[in-house]
Amino acid sequence: MFVRDWMSTPAVTIQARIPAPVALEFMQKHRIRRLPVVESGTLVGIVTKSDLEAELGKHKGDRATSKKRVEDVMTPGPFTVGPDDTFESAALLMLHHRISGLPVVKADRVVGMLTESDVFRAFAALMGLAEQGARITMHIPEEEDLLEGVRKRVGRMKIRTLVTLHNPRAKRWEVAVRVRGRMGEEGDGKSK
Repeated sequence: MFVRDWMSTPAVTIQARIPAPVALEFMQKHRIRRLPVVESGTLVGIVTKSDLEAELGKHKGDRATSKKRVEDVMTPGPFTVGPDDTFESAALLMLHHRISGLPVVKADRVVGMLTESDVFRAFAALMGLAEQGARITMHIPEEEDLLEGVRKRVGRMKIRTLVTLHNPRAKRWEVAVRVRGRMGEEGDGKSK
């Protein structure tokens, strides 16, 4: 899996010199929580709705507040990923640095955003939550061959999704399989 498969695109960006109140109004209107900040097309920072709300809320009614620009509030030099980076490495970067979104950059241009919502969407797809069929969970001892253990337990059922997680404390693999129909059945492959 790659970032390009899960990122939100096209990229919505904002100019660094836009007044902060205008940026906040835009984000509220379009229900956007974070925006890459660009200057002459190049990424220079990232600004979140909560950054703007916090900054503008501090000085409510102050004339200086209306003069604040996005560049005054943004986080400069944000972490980024490329569209060809692995999805897993991007998700780990977000987890380790406790960030909710990463600008996706190709050839110095922002081409998309990878957000925590995109990670949740990928997780739902990996778990086969939209797939029809039964969900089977099992524990396979770590000394047993994982795939052979799954085959032995699932038998002739068609596997739609397969998710594994190693549990070193319990010395086993925790497996969730979504199955549908049986191998070799005629018809549409639906369970009967």
